[in-house]
Amino acid sequence: MKLILAKGPVQMDPIEFSSGETRVLGRSSSCEIPLDDAGASISRRHLEISMRDGEWAAIDLGSRNGTQLNGTKMTPDFPAVLNHGDVIRMGSWVFRVNTRLGSTVGVDTNMIQTMAETDDRTNLVERVNAEPLANLASHRLAVLLECADKIHSSKDMQNAAKIALHAMIESTGFSRAAYLVPQDEKGQYETVAFESKNPLDDVSSVNFSQSLLDSASEGEVVRLSASAPQADFGQSIAELEIHSALCVPVMVEDTAIGYMYLDARGSESTIKHDASAFGRAVGRLLGLTASNLRGKELEIEQHAMQYDLDAAAKAQRLLLPDENGVVGAVSYSMLMRPGRMVAGDLFGVIELDDGRVCAFLGDVSGKGAGAAIMMATTQSYIHAMFEQMSDLGTIMTRLNRHIANRSTGQFVTMWVGIIKPDPVRGSAEVEFVDAGHGHWMITQNGSDASRPNYVGSVVVGIDPDIEFTSETFELQQGQRMVLFSDGIVEQTAPDTDEEYGMERAGALLGKCNSHQDDVAKLLAGVLDFAQSDDLRDDTTIASVGLASS
Repeated sequence: MKLILAKGPVQMDPIEFSSGETRVLGRSSSCEIPLDDAGASISRRHLEISMRDGEWAAIDLGSRNGTQLNGTKMTPDFPAVLNHGDVIRMGSWVFRVNTRLGSTVGVDTNMIQTMAETDDRTNLVERVNAEPLANLASHRLAVLLECADKIHSSKDMQNAAKIALHAMIESTGFSRAAYLVPQDEKGQYETVAFESKNPLDDVSSVNFSQSLLDSASEGEVVRLSASAPQADFGQSIAELEIHSALCVPVMVEDTAIGYMYLDARGSESTIKHDASAFGRAVGRLLGLTASNLRGKELEIEQHAMQYDLDAAAKAQRLLLPDENGVVGAVSYSMLMRPGRMVAGDLFGVIELDDGRVCAFLGDVSGKGAGAAIMMATTQSYIHAMFEQMSDLGTIMTRLNRHIANRSTGQFVTMWVGIIKPDPVRGSAEVEFVDAGHGHWMITQNGSDASRPNYVGSVVVGIDPDIEFTSETFELQQGQRMVLFSDGIVEQTAPDTDEEYGMERAGALLGKCNSHQDDVAKLLAGVLDFAQSDDLRDDTTIASVGLASS
């Protein structure tokens, strides 16, 4: 086995391990592998690596700042099996595990060498700015949602990569795509999956640009265009007439564990304008899936698992609307901020036919990558169902069956409502389903916020046979529905178990006079109650009402 340095305070050659030996990494010079660490972010004796029952294993030796394996904090003094491609973080040091040592892993896998290029070609590599997922054309958004669902069900990264590459080929205009995993030798990559519109193509038909891969290794989607005049692309590129290439890094923590690499040439189809936004979204799904797949084994061994918090938060924001807006006859404001324990909150506002508007807010159980993907699946399914039908009870029944048949113990609490404005009466009928959520109130200037009497339903995703029915209430002009996640009411005061609660929320909202006021002051009230800017859970607040005529 080798540990390949991904990031660190100083450069280091690969660290080789032989079967039968035990070696300790740490700040002390007495360690078999001493690591320089001016900031003392690692302990004197930090991590032990040895062969156990034919498998390589790592043990955190009770280090002060801990060790992360694929974004999950290791339990001290408990062995965790190391697999090929795992990422180990100790303070400022990040290593990638290589257990294959140059061998291939099956008939679908190839070792490829990248091509070196001139400085002129390197200068044509450009980073692609982030684009909102909402800008994707409807067809590619539908493909992305289907891709998210399939990737979430993948048993391994090879299958997940094949699904991702197929979606990229179908939706971006590129003709060939490969998923590459970096090896310890510079410029050498393992081809885990390959996809092409031409059935006669194989991975040898792609010339991989090292400058493109180097740029993507910093965590950004990058592209290479041959359209610039008088560029020197090298003989092989000229012969193949490559006119576009795109490289999407797949990140775990802040380390690229693989790359989706695509190219198009000659008279092949024009690249879609939103190809980079689509690729970025698919790359994030793969990164979340990689964390999820690798974390499952660690969860069994350590009986506790903490997923990559930052990745979950980023994925969850992909489908969020703007913080303030008007949709049809409805206006709203919202905010979402992660807590220390990141979950998968969701929120959306959708314009329907006949002047109706759907608003929903929910919270997926669990943490990290699994919750983020479940959030995306739930939110996308709601969008898809409202394009096909209008009966809220049927939509929620089908959503529940969809989630329950795919969930591994996760569930979703949520409030979903259809607002039907009546311009003559100056009010709106709100048809809603409260699926085990309960955290919403109606507010109007001058009095405490309150909540209409309602029956409610069970949470989504527990029993696939549940039939949901909707309820209604009247929303007057000037009134606002304020929806929030349980991070508001369940936030505790310092050093006590006292929760913020619905009563405090209602009293505070009664003093607000706008959507923005509702959102900002409720968050400020909870932060003041907690006496901290670091809330323990995700916090999502949305204020929704009839827009002023």
